Amino acid sequence: MNYSYLKSKSFLWPTVLTLVFILVYAFLLQAGRPKYYELSRTLIQWDCRHYLSIARDGYEKFPCGWNPDYICGNIGWFPLLPMTSRLPAALGLSHSYALILTSWLALWLGLLLLFRLVTDRFEERTAVFAVLALLLFPGAFYFLTAYPNSLYFLLAVLTFFLLERRHLAWLWLPTALLAVTHPSGAIIGLPVLYVLIRHWRDHDARTRLLLVLSLLSIGLALLLFFTYFWIRFDDFLLYLHHQSQPYYAHRITLPFIPIARLFLRPSLDWPDFVMLLFVVATLILFYSRRIPAAWQVFMFALLLFSPTMGTTDSYFRYVEPAFPLYVMIAVRAGSPKGKYLFGVYAVASTVLMLLVFVAGYRAGLLK
Repeated sequence: MNYSYLKSKSFLWPTVLTLVFILVYAFLLQAGRPKYYELSRTLIQWDCRHYLSIARDGYEKFPCGWNPDYICGNIGWFPLLPMTSRLPAALGLSHSYALILTSWLALWLGLLLLFRLVTDRFEERTAVFAVLALLLFPGAFYFLTAYPNSLYFLLAVLTFFLLERRHLAWLWLPTALLAVTHPSGAIIGLPVLYVLIRHWRDHDARTRLLLVLSLLSIGLALLLFFTYFWIRFDDFLLYLHHQSQPYYAHRITLPFIPIARLFLRPSLDWPDFVMLLFVVATLILFYSRRIPAAWQVFMFALLLFSPTMGTTDSYFRYVEPAFPLYVMIAVRAGSPKGKYLFGVYAVASTVLMLLVFVAGYRAGLLK
C-alpha cells in the first residue's frame, strides 16, 4: 500500500470533505419534521424505490391498476446501480443500506479521481475548488441518495481520466457501464467521438481502434439490456414502450422547446425552474475556454439531455454529474475577481439548497 498517497492532499481533501458532506446532509435531511423518520427511508424516495425493488426482487412488469392498458413496474429504470449494490447486500447488508453505501462509496471514489484529473490538467488549488464547487451545488445531496448520480459521476470522471492518461485499453468498460446506469449515460459517446474525429490524424491505428471499441461498447451494453427484456418479457423495446407512455411523455424534441415552456410558466415546476435558472446563471458567470472541448461536449450534452427528451421534470436531480461545470467554477475561482464570484456561488447554492431543494426533498415533494 502507498502510505504516502494516504497522507497526500489528493487523498485527504476529497476524503475529509466527503465525510463532512455526509455528516452535514445526514443532519439537514432529518432536521425539523421530515416525511420519513429514518435517514435510509429519506434517501430512498420516489424513483429510488424502483432501484430498490430491482436490487431486491429483479425486474417486474404488470398492467397498471388504475388503467390496465398502461404498463407499470420497475422496467423503466436502468440496472447498474441495483446490480452493483448486490455485492454489499450479499455480505449481509439490507438492500436499502447496500444501495446507499454504493452511492456514498461511488461519490468518494469519484471525488478522488476528480481531484487527480483536475490536478493533472490544471493545478492542485483548482482541484480543491472543483471538489468544493461540486459539494456546494444546491442539488449535491442527490449524490447520497439511491439515485444513480454518484455511480454516473464516478464512471464519467473515470472515462475522462482514462482519456487524459491515454489508458485506452480499458476505456470500453466505463463507457459501457454508463450506458446501463441511466438513459443519459449513452451521451458519453459524444466526447469520445469528438476525441476520435478531432485528433484523427494524430492517433495511431491502435488508438483509433480502442476509441471505436469504446463507442461500440455503448451500443452493445444497451443491446444486452434490451435483449434481457426480450427474453424475460418478450418485448425488446419494453423500456421505450414504458417511457413513451403519456404520463412520462419522453419523446425527442429540440431542447429549447421544453426550456421555453418552463420559463413561460415557472410556477408549474418551481424547483425545476430554479435549478435551470441557477445552471444558466452559473454557466454565464463562470464559463471558461480553458476547459477542454471534450469535457464541454459532455457537460452540455448532459445539461440538455432531459429537455431533449421532451421534459424538464426532475431536472434538479439530473444535472449533478456534469463535473466540467464545477471545474469551470474552480478555474474562475483562481482569478482575483473569481474568488468573490465563488463566494457568491457558495452563498446562492446554500440558500437554494436549504430553502428549495433540501426542504422539498425532506418533505417528500421532489420526485
